[in-house]
Amino acid sequence: MNDRQQLLELIGSRSAVYAFLSGLYLTEVDAERLAALKKLSFPAVAGDGDAELDLRQGYSLLRDALQDTDEDGLDELAAEYARVFLAAGEADGKAAFPYASVYLDRRHSVGGDTDHRMKALYLARGRRPDPEGFRVPHDHAGLMLGYMALLCDEQYAAAEAGDTAGLRALFLEQRDFLKNDLLSWIFSFAADVVRYARSGFYSGAALITSGFLRKENEFLEGADCLWDIV
Repeated sequence: MNDRQQLLELIGSRSAVYAFLSGLYLTEVDAERLAALKKLSFPAVAGDGDAELDLRQGYSLLRDALQDTDEDGLDELAAEYARVFLAAGEADGKAAFPYASVYLDRRHSVGGDTDHRMKALYLARGRRPDPEGFRVPHDHAGLMLGYMALLCDEQYAAAEAGDTAGLRALFLEQRDFLKNDLLSWIFSFAADVVRYARSGFYSGAALITSGFLRKENEFLEGADCLWDIV
């Protein structure tokens, strides 16, 4: 495999992880998705940095939760989703609300600048920010992670076409979006998911999110060396 093929594989795998995480936050798990999740194999993780620790623990929790969940347990998993992300059944109304605005707005309210920004970013790329079935504010964690998947897909096309300028521009856009729009709140959100989750499924997903985004930040900060590969 040559350098260009390796780069394409790397970008494709990054897109797949973003899309995977996006889907976990946008909707409850149904029977079809559960079957697909059960087929996943989680990689071994070496190292003892924060990212590696989060990934290792997250993979372990999610793997165990999937082994313990069958179709009869989907209702329980849906109830967990509603409780963790929507505060369903919680008398104090506390939850890990999956919106950037909740964590960045001084009043902790949904909407505002982050919502408008995400809608504009999607529309600028000719995409609907709220595809059918996802009637949520645009700064939802799932839509923001999905936006990174979209950037990766565009980057894959640029690398495949040998468009060095496009490849570089998309790396820079990913780096800036990650740093300014995701890392500014996502770790606090992930910590809240772990705090409110009662099972390992969403705790595992949150830790994987934290670990993966830490690794992404490291990767994008050092991605300048990739420009000449295409």
